[in-house]
Amino acid sequence: MKENYFDTVAKEWNNPRRQSANEEIKEVILRRLAVDKSESEIKALEIGAGSGTLALLLAKHFAKIDGIDSSAGMREEFLKNKEAFSAENVNIYDEDFLNITDEKYDLIYSHKVFHHIVDVENELQLLKKFLAPKGKLYLMDFCTIPAAFHKDFPDFDGHNGFSKEEICNYFKNTGWKLVDYEIIKQGKKDDIEYEVFLAVGEVE
Repeated sequence: MKENYFDTVAKEWNNPRRQSANEEIKEVILRRLAVDKSESEIKALEIGAGSGTLALLLAKHFAKIDGIDSSAGMREEFLKNKEAFSAENVNIYDEDFLNITDEKYDLIYSHKVFHHIVDVENELQLLKKFLAPKGKLYLMDFCTIPAAFHKDFPDFDGHNGFSKEEICNYFKNTGWKLVDYEIIKQGKKDDIEYEVFLAVGEVE
């Protein structure tokens, strides 16, 4: 996926459908964390934070959220939304942030982002060093979908979702342990049915 696509759609990205979807994902994350750690102590890293919708929904529950996004347009919208919501504990950076920070996070999460990442194993390998002891990775993305699902994305060069077996192999090959896996959403887009999974990982 060419990142300039997200630059061109950044200003129109937020809509009621995406807002509702992010509300659902917020509830999934908080439900899972209820048994993991006191929410107010959590430092989180969001991969592919976009315009900040999910981070801002989670902001009052977490101590700090750092977001990463490769699209300058999305980062600009994130900052506008951060100011509108007066959310001082959320930040947005480009991907170079991961080359300079030594921060450790209790939670690293992403929602419908990894299917845009060409080298999934490289990304998973990189993220391990930012996980605090007993920290968790929440990877949420599409189960396997037809190529037609991405027909509206020009020059799409990512993945048409992932099977559970693929996720297991990615984790195994990069030193992650898959500790849980569940389907968290079912839906339909342009008559194509889809499912979204949550894979919970720990560093082995």
